[in-house]
Amino acid sequence: MGRAVKEVEIGFELPVLTKKMIQERINIFEACGITDRPNIHNDPEAAKAAGIGATPIASGRMTSSFVNEAMHKFFGESWTRTGKTDLTFVRPVRDGDTLTIHAAVKEKAQEGNKTRVVFDVYAENQNGDKTAIGNASAVA
Repeated sequence: MGRAVKEVEIGFELPVLTKKMIQERINIFEACGITDRPNIHNDPEAAKAAGIGATPIASGRMTSSFVNEAMHKFFGESWTRTGKTDLTFVRPVRDGDTLTIHAAVKEKAQEGNKTRVVFDVYAENQNGDKTAIGNASAVA
């Protein structure tokens, strides 16, 4: 962890994490869970049939992985043992989007003899539209 938890104040913001979404990367990511059939993440016809347009969408799991990456950079190994996320996905993420993860400390709470740091987090696309909102926390 780059900073001692006691030095982190409410409102402290992590450096943003930005990812360019490319359909090939979406396909590779999604292949770990769905490999045997066309679906809304890898097939334009399936996306169209589902009513979400003719462009496949990345799953929320992909955005979650980016939040996890940002949190791991801050908390280090503590994230793997005590990390929690709670996200709501509010807008699709598609090929060509640039996704940026934002996180700011919302609260610090005693948990035993340690401190749980809770971040408000959100993801937004290149247009400034939020695609996911929620929180992430870990004990440090």
